[in-house]
Amino acid sequence: MHWDLKPSRLEVLTGGMNSAAWLAVGDTWRVVLKSVAADDIAFEPGLRLAARLDEAGVPTGRPWSSKRGRLAEVVGERQVAVLSYIDGAELGDSAADQAVMGDVLGRVHAAAPLASGATEEWLQFLMPFEQHLDLEPWIRPAVEGAVADAVALGPLTWAWLHGDAAAEAFRRQPDGQIALIDWGGAMRGPVLYDVASTVMYAGGPDHVVPAYLRQRPDLASEVERGLDVFLRVRWAVQAGYFAWRIANNVLTGISGPEENDKGLADARRRFEGLSGA
Repeated sequence: MHWDLKPSRLEVLTGGMNSAAWLAVGDTWRVVLKSVAADDIAFEPGLRLAARLDEAGVPTGRPWSSKRGRLAEVVGERQVAVLSYIDGAELGDSAADQAVMGDVLGRVHAAAPLASGATEEWLQFLMPFEQHLDLEPWIRPAVEGAVADAVALGPLTWAWLHGDAAAEAFRRQPDGQIALIDWGGAMRGPVLYDVASTVMYAGGPDHVVPAYLRQRPDLASEVERGLDVFLRVRWAVQAGYFAWRIANNVLTGISGPEENDKGLADARRRFEGLSGA
């Protein structure tokens, strides 16, 4: 309706924790239809960022404008966007693939720099789960400690962030180019948060960080002093997020409540490991 697309085939895509997506296929085109809640304020800014980065040479699954020139349209109680389909295989956990992730992330941050902001205010926006931090007694002290240590770092380098750059968000296309897709969590913030996210998913910094710093050698000192702190911030976000999901029995994107329990348990284990407990 909003894009004048008449697909001959529609296929449900899996993997979104907070969204729904379908592959739509026509005679000469393939696109992804993505839907999020109407109150998801990060959706449209993420689409605009994806378009900007695609123009800068980082393939992102560029959004298509609707007939009204919009990147997202409201349909019922949902926001909907049409994205270019990115063909290719997800990156894995090999050293080479982790290095590629760091390289792409460095290019993203270099292409979308921002003036530094207030870390404390940003963290309040990032973690809107305060009322759920008492679900288990360890959560609030861990989260508050991570926030305090991040603020104590002082001014940091900011850019537009992907927000959740796990291996499955990177795609090796048939021509060898690497795409970074799924910009629904995009936000303004310290680049350390994105670096920490990718390191968190990779299981360590050994290959991600050197590749990132080859793109951003100016950030070597900042990454050295702040990465461990922001790994704790990243696990704080995980803890708050899964506490919220458990408290509200949110089961989107998973097969059952035990996966939420595992997410929270993983966050606790990582906090203990980072703090030396």
